[in-house]
Amino acid sequence: MSENTLTAEAYTTGLLNKDLPTEATRLRLLEQTYDPRTVEILERLDIAPTWRCLELGAGAGSIAYWLADRVPRGRVVAADIDPRFIDADRSPQLSVRRMDINEEDFAPGSFDLVHARAVFMHLPRREEVLRQAVRWLAPGGWLVLEDVYFLPAEDSPYPEWQQAQRAWLTALAAQGIDLAWARRTPALLAAAGCTSVGVSVTPGGLGIDAVQDELLRIRLLQSGRSLVDAGLVTEEQIARAGALVESGPAPDVSTFVYSSWGRRSAAD
Repeated sequence: MSENTLTAEAYTTGLLNKDLPTEATRLRLLEQTYDPRTVEILERLDIAPTWRCLELGAGAGSIAYWLADRVPRGRVVAADIDPRFIDADRSPQLSVRRMDINEEDFAPGSFDLVHARAVFMHLPRREEVLRQAVRWLAPGGWLVLEDVYFLPAEDSPYPEWQQAQRAWLTALAAQGIDLAWARRTPALLAAAGCTSVGVSVTPGGLGIDAVQDELLRIRLLQSGRSLVDAGLVTEEQIARAGALVESGPAPDVSTFVYSSWGRRSAAD
């Protein structure tokens, strides 16, 4: 069995698999948290009505829908390894594709925009796929990558959160997720030949706002049993972490979403 297949199985059966009853809620909370910054970045690109767009790891579909509304004479491909939460009838410009990015490819020059959020950190060949995504762009097209950089659990001021966060990060790393990849993306975009490279960073974590606290509450509910069964944390520690979330603590930033972008040279 290949490393790629193992990664796909980990994603479809692990801590973030879409059979979990709370996964749709988790994805929509992520949208509420991070869509505003994503939209702000995409709006800077002056998306033309004719653009061909690829939304990788489309999740519950919000950014794919937003793009479809802005390309009335273009198209949006919403690709995901499990696209069950995406409404293919939402827009005539939208097509939904079940796709494992580790295994599939597009023709060079297929898109004017490729966007992916919380996707590349999952990929075993992430740097190779990044270079491949640049090839998918037409000359002058944009690649926008957003991934999560996780701060060390030990840095939290809350011992009860340290325990739960350490267990979560250990499980993610075991699933093949690179917890530090996001920081490298601007330099890798430049190395892949992109111009106009930029980056923006959005903090996340405990006590930031009500939506993020609800996201963390859902995460504990969704993954707590698996973390306990794996011997990474005790039920009592999960309960204490949950009580901390409910208490409305002072903010504790534990992640940064790195939003990085670059443009394929118009001369290519």
